[in-house]
Amino acid sequence: MKDRRRVLAAMLAVTAIALGYYLIQWPLARPGPQLGPRPATAGPVAPRPTAPTARTMLERGAALSLTKAQTARLEALDLRWKAQVAGLEAALQQEEAAFAQFMQEAQVAGKTSVQEIQRRSADLRAMSESLRERRQLHADAVLDVLTESQRQVLAGPAASARGGA
Repeated sequence: MKDRRRVLAAMLAVTAIALGYYLIQWPLARPGPQLGPRPATAGPVAPRPTAPTARTMLERGAALSLTKAQTARLEALDLRWKAQVAGLEAALQQEEAAFAQFMQEAQVAGKTSVQEIQRRSADLRAMSESLRERRQLHADAVLDVLTESQRQVLAGPAASARGGA
């Protein structure tokens, strides 16, 4: 009698396991991923507008209707900008050349760690950041010379479309 109970219990256990496995594998029990239409994306990112320099504003002087005082201030800003940046740009180009040479040598050797690349590029990053900061300060000074209406002319129709949205 005990053997029959054991066999019955084993059959029930195997049946329960098989039923559980079947229910898990049953396709209607688990809904699949929803493959509806993809949401619209914002599209490609527009390139960041370049910061205006005093030289570009002087070149666009007629379109912006610059006054004599504005022209004089922009010319002074342009001279100061050239003096500030000349040395930094030369040093940056020299550092870029040195880093490019290092990378070529590292590629040939094939034995350069990420830490060494980061250490060698630290000066280059610092110089680039300094140049970006100075460029932004110069652009801010240039925009301070212009009137609001001149800034709108400079921004073009895209700015008025963004402002209204």
